[in-house]
Amino acid sequence: MAQFNPDFWEIPTDISNLDRLPAHEGMYFETSIDRDRRYAMQDFYEEVTPAVTTLIGASLTKRQREIVQLYYGMGKTQEDIAAILDLTQSTVSRHLFGTVRDGKKVGGAIPKLQKLIDRNENPHIIRALSTLQGRLAEAV
Repeated sequence: MAQFNPDFWEIPTDISNLDRLPAHEGMYFETSIDRDRRYAMQDFYEEVTPAVTTLIGASLTKRQREIVQLYYGMGKTQEDIAAILDLTQSTVSRHLFGTVRDGKKVGGAIPKLQKLIDRNENPHIIRALSTLQGRLAEAV
């Protein structure tokens, strides 16, 4: 049987008492700045997704594409992906993030995509990043 914990004690109250609490004191209250930032990030992701999807299709191996789709697209854990593809978790991790060999990081889908984005200077990504930075600055 669970032990009594006074920190998690429920105290019955009249609903009218709760109605008098101000909304900004609520647990999930979102300020206008928070909302503007959230909208800016959503718009940014929507704008860069096609460019990143194109890079994924053109530059990653079939196995890397599968793992990236499962990890980022479907929200699977590395352990889940390992079970689905009959791999070890460490192999999934290496496909995603690479490994260190002779003191140097090599391989991995994510580092490869980061390098391609930095080198190619995709106009869609640059424009979206510039817009995001401006909107975040305005939100403050």
